[in-house]
Amino acid sequence: LHLPEVCSPRSKKGDLLNAHYDGFLASDGSKFYCSRTQNEGHPKWFVLGVGQVIKGLDIAMMNMCPGEKRKVIIPPSLAYGQQGYAQGKIPPNATLIFEIELYAVNKGPRSVEAFHQIDKDSDKKLSELEISQYLKEEFARDGKKRHPSVHDEILADIFKKNDHDGDGFISAKEYNVYQHDEL
Repeated sequence: LHLPEVCSPRSKKGDLLNAHYDGFLASDGSKFYCSRTQNEGHPKWFVLGVGQVIKGLDIAMMNMCPGEKRKVIIPPSLAYGQQGYAQGKIPPNATLIFEIELYAVNKGPRSVEAFHQIDKDSDKKLSELEISQYLKEEFARDGKKRHPSVHDEILADIFKKNDHDGDGFISAKEYNVYQHDEL
């Protein structure tokens, strides 16, 4: 519907997006969802390509730029399929139409850039020291007062949830839940 003259950055899997979108049933044009009436009218934030929205929106919002508007048609197989979504007033086998307005494209929490920023020695794995330093920098940046034990608890939790092979490092594969090819 609208493409800005300057189209950068373009959205990709793993990016954190901010958008408004309205959903309509293709069968009769009735509106079943409006992000402007949810969350006090604030646009939605979500990570692209990881299933936080229906598959059709994950696909439809790839390669978009801030300020762009799209109207997309999503078949049932990429929406709510044969079961529909009664809570959202979407019948079985419904084709959906979404009007999307993208406001922001940011690096997602598990982006390649974030991994490289934490990986100070560029060995493609994150040590406890590297993650500890990153946490200290993040805590200093947000300026909130925290008890020192919070740092240790978060660090332990990160390794518990991400060091799948128990080698004391978080590899690029373990860190990168969004499966970037660039690593």
